[in-house]
Amino acid sequence: MAYVCRQKKGLGSWEQGGPGRGRLPVIALLALAVGLLVSGMAGSASSATTTSRGDKVVLPILFPFLEHREWRDDYGAPRSGHDHQGNDILAPKGTPVVAVVSGTVDWLNFTGKPARENPYPEYYLLLHGDDGNDYFYVHLNNDTPGTDDGKGGPEHAYAPGLTNGSRVQMGQIIAFTGDSGNAEDSTPHLHFEIHIGGWVSGGSHAVNPYWSLKAAPTYDEWIAAGGGPVVPRTTVTWGTTTITRTTTTVSTTTTTRRPPGGQIDPGMMYFADVYRSDWFRADVEMLCVAGVVKGSADGNFMPYSSITRAQFAAYLARAFLPDRLTSVVAEGAQVFTDVKPSYWGYREIQAAASAGLVKGVDGRRFAPESPITRVQMAVMVGRALDALEGEAFTIPEPSRTLLFSDIPPGHWAESEVLKVAGLKIVNGYSDGVFLPESEAQRCQAAAVIARALRLYRSGANS
Repeated sequence: MAYVCRQKKGLGSWEQGGPGRGRLPVIALLALAVGLLVSGMAGSASSATTTSRGDKVVLPILFPFLEHREWRDDYGAPRSGHDHQGNDILAPKGTPVVAVVSGTVDWLNFTGKPARENPYPEYYLLLHGDDGNDYFYVHLNNDTPGTDDGKGGPEHAYAPGLTNGSRVQMGQIIAFTGDSGNAEDSTPHLHFEIHIGGWVSGGSHAVNPYWSLKAAPTYDEWIAAGGGPVVPRTTVTWGTTTITRTTTTVSTTTTTRRPPGGQIDPGMMYFADVYRSDWFRADVEMLCVAGVVKGSADGNFMPYSSITRAQFAAYLARAFLPDRLTSVVAEGAQVFTDVKPSYWGYREIQAAASAGLVKGVDGRRFAPESPITRVQMAVMVGRALDALEGEAFTIPEPSRTLLFSDIPPGHWAESEVLKVAGLKIVNGYSDGVFLPESEAQRCQAAAVIARALRLYRSGANS
């Protein structure tokens, strides 16, 4: 899956977690959804079940998962040779997906036909809806559970008993998410498309599914709001996991649902430009799990771009001072004159400064938007380890000795650079230089924070 990397100056909202996360009561969403779904149950034509405001087409569908998940509106985004015709909804491998409408299924791959991009089978499914529209589910699982071998077979892609032409009911489990096709190098997700009036070659009937997904209730919410008919209890097994689809009672007065956008789930990394073969992938993934690195609006990490002093300070605070971020504002006055309370990274920089992890560039200024250099990065992470050392954590003795020709004796950062290099947190280059004044890259920053965090966790747990 090819994404276009859009360079941005600074991270701003990136580091705040992407789009806003205002919440809407489920009861309001269900009122809209039920009004649409009741007419849709009769199998009326697509024109009768579509509400359009410009390009905002809303169809009476269920959400394609058993529970709400967040996703990005990436419809129309440039891809290799075409535009993206659906929305990508992230979910771990093996997460069950359901029929968004009643209808028949088609295009199930039982022959092991490989993808165009790789030799592994590609699994997808087309749902011919009774409403006259087609719904395309792409990147279904092709792996043996617990692996990434591409040998899972259709039994781990589709729900048991389904064949081409099988009839399914709204809310019935029909398949499992994965990374087959051109998603082999990205995080498992469901690519979901809607084609008004049915699929045609070239996808000219495709519409943006974002608005339908945003309005869609889950099956349980639909039933609780008076929808029907009830789909019988469904039990399917994926690997060693048994999934039971049951109907539950949903409180429409206290339950809220999250809107789409931003980082998906704790532990779910979704950066289209971070690949399995990248040397820093494990580090970025670890920081996603720890809540240090957050999702971006366009799905890219831009690993080789520079990183600002504010962004690196935010990484430090999120990694080592998460408990202080909620109370730091009350702990004292504004530390730096150029980091005001309205600045996106104010809390993180205040916390890092109050704990001694960062210092200004000339007394009261921090220069938050200046790119951080490799030597500044090494010094900051060294200070962080020093500040954290105490009863629960002891800095171990360096396991190696590295000398750099461009960090001579007497250099202002000599002790910190040599210490963190000895702890295998930073490295030099093959020709024996450190390049202290070079701008640090985002991938280097992620690696440095992840290595320091592993060292800290190891010492704190010993």
